[in-house]
Amino acid sequence: MSIKIYTKTKHQKVKDKYIAKMYGVIEGPVHKMLKQFPNEFSFIRHESTRSLRPTKKDKRNDKA
Repeated sequence: MSIKIYTKTKHQKVKDKYIAKMYGVIEGPVHKMLKQFPNEFSFIRHESTRSLRPTKKDKRNDKA
């Protein structure tokens, strides 16, 4: 697995014409990108399965 960097063209309709817009695309496993380039991908918030589980407090409130 590797990180792929390439361009992608999207066509946007403006009035009666289609205008091509070119975007830069970075594709790869998120955990590798975060490890290799922590400053560049600091906007990504890592969400683990542990953070998705309900807390003990929430579990108690759901049962009542």
